[in-house]
Amino acid sequence: MVKLVCFVRRNPNLTVEEFHEHWTHHHAALVVEHGGRWVRRYEQNHRLVKDYARPGGPDFDGCAIQWFDSVRDFFAMVADPAYQANVGPDEQYLLDLDATQFLLTDEEHVVI
Repeated sequence: MVKLVCFVRRNPNLTVEEFHEHWTHHHAALVVEHGGRWVRRYEQNHRLVKDYARPGGPDFDGCAIQWFDSVRDFFAMVADPAYQANVGPDEQYLLDLDATQFLLTDEEHVVI
């Protein structure tokens, strides 16, 4: 099992509310429809609204985590033409892709 961990930053043309609404409903549905055959689990971790007021807080708006059986499944998903045609353009609308960070990891090492 591998994970894709994404620290996401919203497109600056979207308000905080617009971003979270779109990510929760529209983008999630696209991932399920066009990536669901590869993704085993998809988590959205939304930044708390009150956390935006914290001085010196992070610039990220949330963290997405997707679980795959293998790295090969991740690359198959992102190479799929239907995924590219639907999820790709929505990511460009939703995210500041230059500021979003992506990381492929092994399964977590649980300490506590």
